[in-house]
Formats: sequence, C-alpha cells, structure tokens
Amino acid sequence: MERGWKEKNCVDLMVFAGQSNMSGRGEAADAVRCPVEAGWEYKCISRPGELVPIVEPFGLGEDREGALDDRRDGGTKRTGSMVSAAVGEYYRRTGRKTVAVSASRGGSSTEQWLNVLLEDALDRVDRTMEFLKSREISVDRRFLIWCQGETDADHMVPAEEYIRRTEKIIQGFLEHGIGKCFLVQIGHYNDPAPAGDGGEVAGEEKDQYYRVIRDAQLRLCLDRKEVVLAASFEPYLHEMKDRFHYRQEAYNEVGLHVGRKLARSQYR
Repeated sequence: MERGWKEKNCVDLMVFAGQSNMSGRGEAADAVRCPVEAGWEYKCISRPGELVPIVEPFGLGEDREGALDDRRDGGTKRTGSMVSAAVGEYYRRTGRKTVAVSASRGGSSTEQWLNVLLEDALDRVDRTMEFLKSREISVDRRFLIWCQGETDADHMVPAEEYIRRTEKIIQGFLEHGIGKCFLVQIGHYNDPAPAGDGGEVAGEEKDQYYRVIRDAQLRLCLDRKEVVLAASFEPYLHEMKDRFHYRQEAYNEVGLHVGRKLARSQYR
C-alpha cells in the first residue's frame, strides 16, 4: 500500500504479544472496525515489503514454524481480536497513527516465552524498526500490549515464579526500545464441572489458580513503573464461549479499554 506515504512520516508502535486471548478467538465479522486512517499492520513474516490496513483477524499469516505460530490442523486459530478496537480508540482519542505488530501464540507459557518465543518477538520488533527507518518513517511512542497467563495458571505456576518470568520477558522488550508495557489481565477458567475419576482438578478449584495469576499481574503493575494495567478479562465470564476464550464482544470491549488507557498515558 504505497499511497499516502507523506502522511506516515511519524507513527507510534504497538506490539501485541501473549497467548490465545491476544491472538483472538472471537468472530471477525463482529469486530470493531479500525478506521483506515488510524494506522497499519506490519506483517514482517508474510508481507515484509509493505504496510497493510489493520483488519480482523489481526496477525493473519504472521506465523513462524517452531516459534510464534498460531496455525493448527492446517488452518489458523486467529479469528478475531482486541487489536482493531484498541488501535481505533487510540486514534480517535489522540489523532496519533499506529503501526501494529503481531507477536502471539495460543497456549504459550512464560517458560516457552523465555526459551523460544521472546527471541522471535524481539526479532519482529527489530525488523519493524528497520523497515520503518528504510521508509523514513520515525517512531515516537513504543508500546508492548501483553496478554498471557492462562497456560501458567493451568500449570499451577506460583505467583512469585510467574512474576519473575514475566519481568524477564518484559525486560527483553524494554531492552529493544519498547518504552512501556500495558498488561491485559487474564480472566477465569470457565468450567464448573467437578473432578472426574481420572484425578483431574475440578473446574472451580482450577479457577483459583487463575486468580493466583491475576493477583500476580496486579502486583507486577504496582511494583514496576514500566508496567501498567490496561484492561482485564476478569469481568467477562458471561462472554466466554469455552473454557479459555471469549466471544468477540468481550475482545471489542477489552480493546476499547486498552485504547483509552494508552491514550491517557503520559509516557514519552
């Protein structure tokens, strides 16, 4: 998309990273539409030579085998996210244009992020910055929007360990030029079924481990000035469509909250 380059000489960068509720498991047809003037997606994996409009499903085709890969059974798991709502709301409130980058993978733990996925995500940040520089587009604010933790809850990771790992992940982004992390808190484990004969944990008991992660995320935001609570999926239990994911309305509302929080940020 080459038209309008003179209008794109300065943008803000948003990196949308985490696991499935960042990738989005909603319904793209019901997503908030991002105004075309609000910004662009840089697809450094599938379309590295251009900027493209931000549409849902966001991040489609941005899969790297063995790393940030959201393909399953021959198709994509990306079906509708919070990104269009977040970028559109940010633009409506600030007039600032965005270049957005997808860096998420469903079912990913903090351990996987530290061992494999962070390297891929940081490469995407670097490649985006190199592309923008080559087009003489300057970057002002640089945001990480982070939504992850359900898999760590499933693995019953203790709060202190979750905080330690997440701090290391965020620090990696900060060292690559990201100015601030805006964290989206996870919601509930949506399965009221009791434990079965196989020894599995009952749904209500398992949900307590999700609360451990939510509380850890709040602590992280209180303790680190570089980490800000942007939104939460905790109030949207009624919008859940399976044990882990949400209907598009929840992604839309969470995205609007993220956009408003980013717009209120005074960070430079």
